[in-house]
Amino acid sequence: MSTWGIRRTPGAALVAAVAVIAALVAGCGSSADTSSPSTTTAAVPATGVQTAASISRSTPVSFDIASIKASGSLISLGRNTDGSVQVPADYQQAGWYQQGPAPGEQGSAVILGHVDSYKGTGIFFSLKKVKPGDMIDVARADGKTAHFKVTDVRMYLKSQFPDQLVFGPRGGATLQVVTCGGDFDQSAKSYLSNVVVFSSLDSVT
Repeated sequence: MSTWGIRRTPGAALVAAVAVIAALVAGCGSSADTSSPSTTTAAVPATGVQTAASISRSTPVSFDIASIKASGSLISLGRNTDGSVQVPADYQQAGWYQQGPAPGEQGSAVILGHVDSYKGTGIFFSLKKVKPGDMIDVARADGKTAHFKVTDVRMYLKSQFPDQLVFGPRGGATLQVVTCGGDFDQSAKSYLSNVVVFSSLDSVT
């Protein structure tokens, strides 16, 4: 699978390290994007109050972000041989990083998907439009649905990707959703930034 240059250190359960690598092209689409979140350094994002108790691990099977009409199935993602995080091969497919917590489980769960491709828009083309207070629902294999409330939306240059904020523990059960965005480098055919939506567990049904 292609990568976005997000690399996790082998053997580290909760700590990630970022590498800027040439394989960014395939993972970030191939058309310009004018994104609304401003590019920022790795400042601590706003956090919400977790109003539901964390639940045990179960594989997530689908997601729904009603505010941007984005929904679909989830595949499981791991790491490539170089340590970089896998991304879905299909631009209309989102995936869950299975080497981290599951959505609803204690810790930081991460979902990744593309913004676009040369063929058209990707599953997270409108992710930049998500606002604090919006809901992200994740259905799980155990029949439960974890409901997350968005607390912040940030954009980070890939050279300054906040690996610890995205993959590391932030208190309680959290979910980060990641795609590409920002300025588009025509020569490299790659976006220069990542859009990250931060959310906290609000309820479980």
